[in-house]
Amino acid sequence: MAHRYFLSQLNNTTAVVDGAEAAHLIKVMRIKPGDTVVLTDKTGYDYTAVAQEIGKDSITFEVLSKEKNPAEPTVNLTVYMALPKADKLEFITQKMCELGAARLVPFVSEYCVAQKSKKDDNKITRLQKISDEACKQSGRSAPMTVEKTATFKEILPQLESYDKVILFYERGREKLSGIDFSACKNVAVVIGSEGGFSEKEAARMVEKGAVNIVLGARILRCETAAVTGASLVMYCLGQLE
Repeated sequence: MAHRYFLSQLNNTTAVVDGAEAAHLIKVMRIKPGDTVVLTDKTGYDYTAVAQEIGKDSITFEVLSKEKNPAEPTVNLTVYMALPKADKLEFITQKMCELGAARLVPFVSEYCVAQKSKKDDNKITRLQKISDEACKQSGRSAPMTVEKTATFKEILPQLESYDKVILFYERGREKLSGIDFSACKNVAVVIGSEGGFSEKEAARMVEKGAVNIVLGARILRCETAAVTGASLVMYCLGQLE
């Protein structure tokens, strides 16, 4: 697969790449006029482009063609992830983007060991960079958006806006194979942290429309549950066939 780069400006058949993307192309890839690359616009389209002018910190390209990115999912998946410890969220961010999620919403639940902090904005900036890189690596054009860490109270009303909300919970009563996803275009999955969810939290999410699903007989680590749960839902949505 060709290397992919985010464009900064697009005007008809002219595209500009600057900032860190241009620096990588100039200093690492040693791009020269006439070299062809694939540019992406973060909205689902790819552009085959030829380098024309290479400046100190920007590159101007001639766009040869525009195509809808075939790797972008046709459904929107939002992952609500109860805040895990240490660097687990970085791993989860990378994998959720690779699997095709549109949004990742970290939140604090009752049993979370990790909590929101004053450095939260810096962490989100780093997580978004991880998502951007995972987007390019996996052949996508639109990076998954990483939201600021929310509270449990803040995410509750959001759950009502989806076609289907899948709550993976060790005390779940239903199986994913019994869920009808045929008319779903906007789906959410909810994953617990190391401590899982309290019965009260699970009940409140079910009141908002979440379907309480058991993810097998074994208790999975939160990062394993995130990857497994998102993969299974995307498969059910026809996005991993």
